[in-house]
Amino acid sequence: MKTRILVKEGEYRLAKAYCMDAKIDAQELYCFLTGMDKVQLFLKAEEEVDPEIEEKYMELIAKRAERIPLQHITGVQEFMGHTFKVSPDVLIPRQDTETLVTEAARVIQETPREKLSFFEKLKGGKEWEVLDLCCGSGAVGISLAKISSNVKVLGTDVSEKALAVAEENAKNLRVKMRFARGDMFAPAAGKKFDMIVSNPPYIRTRMISILQEEVKDHEPLRALDGGRDGLDFYRVIVKEAADHLKPGGFLLLEIGHDQGEDLRKMIRDDGRYTPAEIIRDLPGKDRVVKCEIRDKNEHRAEAKGVTEEQGEDQ
Repeated sequence: MKTRILVKEGEYRLAKAYCMDAKIDAQELYCFLTGMDKVQLFLKAEEEVDPEIEEKYMELIAKRAERIPLQHITGVQEFMGHTFKVSPDVLIPRQDTETLVTEAARVIQETPREKLSFFEKLKGGKEWEVLDLCCGSGAVGISLAKISSNVKVLGTDVSEKALAVAEENAKNLRVKMRFARGDMFAPAAGKKFDMIVSNPPYIRTRMISILQEEVKDHEPLRALDGGRDGLDFYRVIVKEAADHLKPGGFLLLEIGHDQGEDLRKMIRDDGRYTPAEIIRDLPGKDRVVKCEIRDKNEHRAEAKGVTEEQGEDQ
Protein backbone atom coordinates (compact mmCIF):
# COMPACT_ATOMS: atom_id res chain seq x y z
CA MET A 1 0.00 0.00 0.00
CA LYS A 2 1.26 3.48 -0.82
CA THR A 3 2.05 5.91 1.98
CA ARG A 4 -0.63 8.34 0.83
CA ILE A 5 -3.33 5.68 0.81
CA LEU A 6 -2.28 4.23 4.17
CA VAL A 7 -2.39 7.60 5.91
CA LYS A 8 -5.73 8.34 4.24
CA GLU A 9 -7.08 5.07 5.64
CA GLY A 10 -5.83 6.09 9.07
CA GLU A 11 -7.61 9.41 8.73
CA TYR A 12 -10.85 7.65 7.72
CA ARG A 13 -10.76 5.36 10.75
CA LEU A 14 -10.10 8.22 13.13
CA ALA A 15 -12.89 10.31 11.63
CA LYS A 16 -15.22 7.35 11.99
CA ALA A 17 -14.28 7.19 15.69
CA TYR A 18 -15.18 10.91 16.03
CA CYS A 19 -11.60 11.98 16.74
CA MET A 20 -11.06 15.69 16.24
CA ASP A 21 -8.34 16.65 13.74
CA ALA A 22 -8.38 13.15 12.24
CA LYS A 23 -6.20 14.17 9.28
CA ILE A 24 -3.54 15.81 11.45
CA ASP A 25 -3.48 12.91 13.92
CA ALA A 26 -3.16 10.34 11.14
CA GLN A 27 -0.17 12.20 9.75
CA GLU A 28 1.39 12.75 13.18
CA LEU A 29 1.17 9.06 14.03
CA TYR A 30 2.84 8.04 10.78
CA CYS A 31 5.62 10.57 11.32
CA PHE A 32 6.03 9.38 14.92
CA LEU A 33 6.32 5.77 13.80
CA THR A 34 8.72 6.34 10.92
CA GLY A 35 10.70 9.33 12.22
CA MET A 36 9.69 11.39 9.19
CA ASP A 37 8.67 15.03 9.21
CA LYS A 38 5.72 16.44 7.27
CA VAL A 39 7.89 17.39 4.29
CA GLN A 40 9.25 13.85 3.97
CA LEU A 41 5.74 12.48 4.32
CA PHE A 42 4.67 14.60 1.35
CA LEU A 43 7.70 13.66 -0.74
CA LYS A 44 7.25 9.93 -0.10
CA ALA A 45 3.48 9.91 -0.58
CA GLU A 46 3.64 7.56 -3.58
CA GLU A 47 6.17 5.12 -2.12
CA GLU A 48 5.11 1.63 -1.05
CA VAL A 49 4.98 1.03 2.71
CA ASP A 50 6.72 -1.94 4.30
CA PRO A 51 4.05 -4.43 5.54
CA GLU A 52 5.52 -4.38 9.06
CA ILE A 53 5.27 -0.56 9.19
CA GLU A 54 1.73 -0.78 7.88
CA GLU A 55 0.74 -3.19 10.66
CA LYS A 56 2.33 -1.09 13.40
CA TYR A 57 0.72 2.05 12.02
CA MET A 58 -2.73 0.54 12.13
CA GLU A 59 -2.11 -0.51 15.73
CA LEU A 60 -1.41 3.13 16.58
CA ILE A 61 -4.51 4.23 14.70
CA ALA A 62 -6.57 1.71 16.68
CA LYS A 63 -5.27 3.17 19.95
CA ARG A 64 -6.14 6.69 18.88
CA ALA A 65 -9.57 5.49 17.72
CA GLU A 66 -10.17 4.42 21.33
CA ARG A 67 -9.88 8.15 22.10
CA ILE A 68 -6.52 7.79 23.81
CA PRO A 69 -4.89 11.23 23.45
CA LEU A 70 -2.35 11.52 20.66
CA GLN A 71 0.17 12.85 23.20
CA HIS A 72 -0.21 9.73 25.36
CA ILE A 73 0.63 7.58 22.33
CA THR A 74 3.64 9.63 21.24
CA GLY A 75 4.60 10.56 24.81
CA VAL A 76 5.34 14.19 23.95
CA GLN A 77 3.71 17.58 23.41
CA GLU A 78 5.12 20.75 21.85
CA PHE A 79 4.83 23.85 24.04
CA MET A 80 6.50 27.24 23.58
CA GLY A 81 8.74 25.75 20.89
CA HIS A 82 10.03 22.93 23.10
CA THR A 83 9.22 19.22 23.31
CA PHE A 84 7.86 18.12 26.68
CA LYS A 85 7.37 14.60 27.91
CA VAL A 86 3.78 13.92 28.99
CA SER A 87 1.96 10.99 30.57
CA PRO A 88 -1.47 10.24 32.07
CA ASP A 89 -0.06 11.65 35.33
CA VAL A 90 0.06 15.24 34.06
CA LEU A 91 -2.20 17.64 32.24
CA ILE A 92 -1.21 17.90 28.59
CA PRO A 93 0.13 21.45 28.01
CA ARG A 94 -2.21 23.53 25.83
CA GLN A 95 -1.52 26.48 23.58
CA ASP A 96 -3.83 28.56 25.81
CA THR A 97 -1.25 28.31 28.59
CA GLU A 98 1.42 29.89 26.40
CA THR A 99 -0.35 33.19 27.16
CA LEU A 100 0.55 32.75 30.84
CA VAL A 101 4.23 32.09 30.06
CA THR A 102 4.43 34.94 27.55
CA GLU A 103 2.91 37.48 29.96
CA ALA A 104 5.14 36.33 32.83
CA ALA A 105 8.24 36.69 30.62
CA ARG A 106 7.10 40.13 29.50
CA VAL A 107 6.73 41.30 33.10
CA ILE A 108 10.24 40.06 33.90
CA GLN A 109 11.84 41.59 30.83
CA GLU A 110 10.10 44.96 31.10
CA THR A 111 10.76 45.71 34.77
CA PRO A 112 11.73 49.42 34.90
CA ARG A 113 15.35 49.99 35.90
CA GLU A 114 14.32 52.50 38.54
CA LYS A 115 12.58 49.69 40.43
CA LEU A 116 15.87 47.81 40.82
CA SER A 117 17.81 47.96 44.05
CA PHE A 118 21.37 49.31 44.14
CA PHE A 119 22.86 45.81 44.17
CA GLU A 120 20.56 44.63 41.37
CA LYS A 121 21.74 47.52 39.24
CA LEU A 122 25.35 46.57 39.95
CA LYS A 123 24.62 43.01 38.83
CA GLY A 124 23.01 44.32 35.67
CA GLY A 125 19.48 43.29 36.51
CA LYS A 126 17.13 41.59 38.90
CA GLU A 127 17.20 37.89 39.64
CA TRP A 128 13.61 36.72 39.90
CA GLU A 129 12.53 34.08 42.39
CA VAL A 130 9.51 32.40 40.78
CA LEU A 131 7.07 29.85 42.19
CA ASP A 132 5.35 27.61 39.63
CA LEU A 133 2.39 26.43 41.72
CA CYS A 134 0.64 23.19 40.64
CA CYS A 135 3.43 22.75 38.10
CA GLY A 136 2.33 19.43 36.58
CA SER A 137 4.65 18.63 33.66
CA GLY A 138 6.72 21.70 34.48
CA ALA A 139 5.88 23.29 31.14
CA VAL A 140 5.20 26.77 32.55
CA GLY A 141 8.21 27.11 34.83
CA ILE A 142 10.64 25.43 32.44
CA SER A 143 9.51 27.53 29.49
CA LEU A 144 9.83 30.69 31.55
CA ALA A 145 13.37 29.70 32.54
CA LYS A 146 14.24 29.04 28.88
CA ILE A 147 13.05 32.53 27.92
CA SER A 148 14.44 34.46 30.89
CA SER A 149 17.93 33.63 32.09
CA ASN A 150 17.53 35.73 35.24
CA VAL A 151 14.96 33.49 36.96
CA LYS A 152 15.20 30.82 39.65
CA VAL A 153 12.10 28.65 39.56
CA LEU A 154 10.62 26.39 42.22
CA GLY A 155 7.99 24.00 40.88
CA THR A 156 5.54 22.45 43.33
CA ASP A 157 2.82 19.87 42.95
CA VAL A 158 0.88 17.49 45.17
CA SER A 159 1.54 14.58 42.78
CA GLU A 160 4.82 12.72 43.11
CA LYS A 161 4.36 11.18 39.65
CA ALA A 162 3.77 14.61 38.08
CA LEU A 163 6.96 15.92 39.68
CA ALA A 164 8.90 12.99 38.25
CA VAL A 165 7.73 14.00 34.77
CA ALA A 166 8.58 17.64 35.45
CA GLU A 167 12.06 16.78 36.68
CA GLU A 168 12.71 14.72 33.55
CA ASN A 169 11.53 17.60 31.36
CA ALA A 170 13.83 20.03 33.15
CA LYS A 171 16.75 17.64 32.67
CA ASN A 172 15.97 17.04 29.00
CA LEU A 173 15.66 20.76 28.30
CA ARG A 174 18.75 21.60 30.35
CA VAL A 175 16.99 23.87 32.81
CA LYS A 176 18.12 24.16 36.42
CA MET A 177 14.88 24.17 38.36
CA ARG A 178 14.02 23.03 41.87
CA PHE A 179 10.98 20.91 42.67
CA ALA A 180 9.13 20.17 45.90
CA ARG A 181 6.10 18.01 46.66
CA GLY A 182 3.17 19.18 48.75
CA ASP A 183 -0.35 20.56 48.70
CA MET A 184 -0.64 24.14 47.42
CA PHE A 185 1.71 26.49 49.36
CA ALA A 186 2.96 23.91 51.88
CA PRO A 187 6.30 23.32 50.08
CA ALA A 188 6.88 27.09 50.00
CA ALA A 189 6.43 27.61 53.74
CA GLY A 190 8.60 30.48 54.94
CA LYS A 191 9.64 31.43 51.40
CA LYS A 192 8.83 34.61 49.46
CA PHE A 193 8.92 35.10 45.71
CA ASP A 194 9.07 37.89 43.16
CA MET A 195 6.44 36.12 41.09
CA ILE A 196 3.92 33.32 41.49
CA VAL A 197 2.53 31.68 38.35
CA SER A 198 -0.06 28.94 38.25
CA ASN A 199 -2.41 27.07 35.95
CA PRO A 200 -4.63 25.52 38.63
CA PRO A 201 -7.64 23.23 38.08
CA TYR A 202 -10.56 25.43 37.04
CA ILE A 203 -13.18 23.24 35.36
CA ARG A 204 -16.54 23.20 37.14
CA THR A 205 -17.22 19.73 38.56
CA ARG A 206 -20.52 19.36 36.71
CA MET A 207 -18.84 20.20 33.39
CA ILE A 208 -16.25 17.42 33.53
CA SER A 209 -18.71 14.75 32.37
CA ILE A 210 -19.28 16.60 29.07
CA LEU A 211 -15.60 17.12 28.23
CA GLN A 212 -14.04 15.22 25.34
CA GLU A 213 -13.32 11.57 26.11
CA GLU A 214 -9.62 12.24 25.61
CA VAL A 215 -9.72 14.67 28.52
CA LYS A 216 -12.21 13.27 31.02
CA ASP A 217 -11.11 9.63 30.63
CA HIS A 218 -7.35 10.01 30.26
CA GLU A 219 -6.09 13.18 31.96
CA PRO A 220 -5.74 13.42 35.77
CA LEU A 221 -9.01 14.49 37.38
CA ARG A 222 -7.20 16.40 40.13
CA ALA A 223 -5.65 18.63 37.46
CA LEU A 224 -9.10 19.45 36.04
CA ASP A 225 -11.67 19.69 38.83
CA GLY A 226 -11.91 23.20 40.25
CA GLY A 227 -14.96 22.51 42.41
CA ARG A 228 -18.60 23.44 42.10
CA ASP A 229 -17.96 26.85 40.51
CA GLY A 230 -14.43 26.17 39.27
CA LEU A 231 -12.95 28.69 41.71
CA ASP A 232 -11.88 26.52 44.67
CA PHE A 233 -8.16 26.72 43.95
CA TYR A 234 -8.27 30.44 43.19
CA ARG A 235 -9.76 31.13 46.62
CA VAL A 236 -6.82 29.39 48.27
CA ILE A 237 -4.28 31.07 46.00
CA VAL A 238 -5.62 34.60 46.44
CA LYS A 239 -5.85 34.09 50.20
CA GLU A 240 -2.33 32.68 50.65
CA ALA A 241 -0.23 34.07 47.78
CA ALA A 242 0.15 37.49 49.41
CA ASP A 243 2.07 35.88 52.28
CA HIS A 244 4.54 34.40 49.78
CA LEU A 245 5.18 37.46 47.62
CA LYS A 246 7.93 40.00 48.15
CA PRO A 247 7.00 43.71 48.06
CA GLY A 248 5.96 44.51 44.49
CA GLY A 249 5.72 40.80 43.66
CA PHE A 250 3.44 39.61 40.84
CA LEU A 251 0.69 37.00 40.80
CA LEU A 252 -0.26 35.55 37.40
CA LEU A 253 -2.96 32.91 37.03
CA GLU A 254 -4.43 31.14 34.04
CA ILE A 255 -8.23 31.25 34.13
CA GLY A 256 -11.18 29.85 32.25
CA HIS A 257 -12.52 32.12 29.51
CA ASP A 258 -15.56 33.10 31.63
CA GLN A 259 -13.82 33.55 35.00
CA GLY A 260 -12.16 36.93 34.51
CA GLU A 261 -14.70 39.02 36.39
CA ASP A 262 -14.94 36.50 39.23
CA LEU A 263 -11.18 36.68 39.74
CA ARG A 264 -11.12 40.45 39.40
CA LYS A 265 -13.72 40.74 42.18
CA MET A 266 -11.99 38.13 44.35
CA ILE A 267 -8.69 40.00 44.14
CA ARG A 268 -10.33 43.38 44.75
CA ASP A 269 -12.22 42.10 47.79
CA ASP A 270 -9.02 40.68 49.30
CA GLY A 271 -7.52 44.17 49.38
CA ARG A 272 -3.85 43.18 49.40
CA TYR A 273 -3.35 43.33 45.63
CA THR A 274 -3.46 45.97 42.95
CA PRO A 275 -6.52 45.92 40.66
CA ALA A 276 -6.38 42.82 38.49
CA GLU A 277 -5.56 43.07 34.81
CA ILE A 278 -7.10 40.50 32.47
CA ILE A 279 -4.95 39.34 29.54
CA ARG A 280 -6.58 37.71 26.53
CA ASP A 281 -5.24 34.81 24.49
CA LEU A 282 -4.80 34.74 20.70
CA PRO A 283 -8.49 33.94 19.99
CA GLY A 284 -9.41 36.96 22.14
CA LYS A 285 -10.71 35.11 25.21
CA ASP A 286 -9.89 36.04 28.81
CA ARG A 287 -7.00 33.76 29.76
CA VAL A 288 -4.70 35.25 32.41
CA VAL A 289 -5.27 37.44 35.45
CA LYS A 290 -2.34 39.53 36.68
CA CYS A 291 -1.88 41.69 39.75
CA GLU A 292 0.84 42.89 42.15
CA ILE A 293 1.11 42.73 45.90
CA ARG A 294 0.38 46.15 47.35
CA ASP A 295 2.79 48.14 49.45
CA LYS A 296 1.81 47.60 53.09
CA ASN A 297 1.82 51.33 53.81
CA GLU A 298 -0.50 51.94 50.88
CA HIS A 299 -2.79 49.18 52.10
CA ARG A 300 -2.87 50.61 55.64
CA ALA A 301 -3.54 54.14 54.34
CA GLU A 302 -6.43 52.95 52.21
CA ALA A 303 -7.87 50.91 55.07
CA LYS A 304 -7.58 53.95 57.36
CA GLY A 305 -9.31 56.11 54.77
CA VAL A 306 -12.19 53.66 54.52
CA THR A 307 -12.53 53.61 58.31
CA GLU A 308 -12.56 57.41 58.50
CA GLU A 309 -15.19 57.60 55.76
CA GLN A 310 -17.36 55.13 57.63
CA GLY A 311 -16.95 57.23 60.80
CA GLU A 312 -18.05 60.39 59.01
CA ASP A 313 -21.08 58.60 57.56
CA GLN A 314 -22.13 57.65 61.06
